[in-house]
Amino acid sequence: MNPDCEETIPGQLNTVDRLSDLPDFILHDIISYLGTREAYRTCILSKRWAHISGTNPIIEFHYYCKKVNSSARYWPSKKVSARLLEYMDTRMQRYDKDKLRVRTLSFRFPDYIYLLDSNIKKLELSSKVDEWIRIAVRNQVAKLDLDVPNINYQLPAILLSAKSLRELYCMNVKIPYYNGAINLASLQTLELLYVGVEERMLNHIISSCLLLKCLSVKFCFGFKTIVIPCCSQVKELTLKYSLPKNGTIILESSYLTCFQFSDSYDDRWPIMLKPGLLRNLRTLDLFSSGITDGDLGKLLPELASLETLHLFHCRRLTMIRISNVQLKKIYLDDCHGLLYVTIDAPSLTKFKYKGDFDPDCIITISSQASCLLSVHTIPYCLDTPGFFKLKQLMTGLRSCNALKIWLSDDYDESGPDDIKFDEEELGDVNLGPPRDIRELKLSLYDQNLSRSSVSAFLNGLFWTCRPDIISFQFFFHEPDLMIQLFMSELEDMANCWGHPLKRIESPDANCSNTLESKKVDLQLRLHW
Repeated sequence: MNPDCEETIPGQLNTVDRLSDLPDFILHDIISYLGTREAYRTCILSKRWAHISGTNPIIEFHYYCKKVNSSARYWPSKKVSARLLEYMDTRMQRYDKDKLRVRTLSFRFPDYIYLLDSNIKKLELSSKVDEWIRIAVRNQVAKLDLDVPNINYQLPAILLSAKSLRELYCMNVKIPYYNGAINLASLQTLELLYVGVEERMLNHIISSCLLLKCLSVKFCFGFKTIVIPCCSQVKELTLKYSLPKNGTIILESSYLTCFQFSDSYDDRWPIMLKPGLLRNLRTLDLFSSGITDGDLGKLLPELASLETLHLFHCRRLTMIRISNVQLKKIYLDDCHGLLYVTIDAPSLTKFKYKGDFDPDCIITISSQASCLLSVHTIPYCLDTPGFFKLKQLMTGLRSCNALKIWLSDDYDESGPDDIKFDEEELGDVNLGPPRDIRELKLSLYDQNLSRSSVSAFLNGLFWTCRPDIISFQFFFHEPDLMIQLFMSELEDMANCWGHPLKRIESPDANCSNTLESKKVDLQLRLHW
């Protein structure tokens, strides 16, 4: 018999609750995997669990909102009342009195914070938050997540002496300049969103936090220059829409492995760096209208370890050449000024092109690896020259395991939906037979294509490639008509002398309803 159980009534066992006998720190670790509400509900189990839920080292004060209509706007479900603040303050004072460990402290107040109770002043709320942060710092907080909009809240100076703090997330606050030492000895992650911070303060924090690995600055203001000094060990750097028009980023560290940069100015490239500093960079994500062919030409040879390159909205680029043996993924999104693109990447496994499929733009790809080719464009760009360009892209690939075509009008609603393909327009040009690939993936979003467009679409694709499997994703309110249209055209092609398609296996459709649209997955196996 189990020694933890003793027999009382024949056939029944009285079990001993061994779980509740575990030490507090183990039970705290267990409920740390639960959400705030779920962890609090454990208090109904017993007095022991009421104590555990009340001393949980993960403290989250999140102000939940509810959706009141079909639009995308959210409104506070009720006002921030004095009773709510009293509860939060009482709980924090208990942690201070009993010297309880605070592992995580998170405040999430509504954007419409002005809907305060009439008995609460913004200054009072600000002083309360100051006191809670002081308690968390004294009790060795490791993670702080703070969002207090619309009250002009400034971080207290005591936060800069939180030796145990590892993660700091700030949103809708201000960080003024403090004339004193910064002792964030354990800080590894710093994320600032809609934060006002003085330039000397921001750079002082970066240079003082020697263990900082991840730095994210998004939609912030108050500075013109960001310096990543040589002593910094930042590996992941994200800077989005934070630099003013004449701002500058000075990179002096060689530890960067991931760099994401976005700006909205088109007159200059604001990044300054010395040769050899980006030799360890593996991911580069650029959204910049200011970068030119010369800027990119100087940058790319420095990236010996680059594996992923994403160029988005770089509209001043016209001719680029990419040669890298480590490069595996390349994304070209809405770079409408491109005329010549030459890619020599033996390890390339994914190439994505999004934008107008302009036949005047010559793209040459050379890869020895099995590659996924993805094209996100609008219907009228896939005409005869468009399909010819698509076939050109595939000729430089040693092996293409899949071709994905996404047709959408989300970025150009003015164009027609017609697709036209006539092989006779190509004249004597011949790129050889269609390419054998494993799968052809087609995604169509609210495209009401005519029968002639569907026929031209499939004819152009089968002139380009011969897939073993063809997969459809229809994002329509009523996709049945489009499914029938595509199936009808495929059956006609199976009986047409112009295509070697022998038969099509029975479809396997998987339909799933969403809130705003209907998505249908359809997969067919083709036999040539």
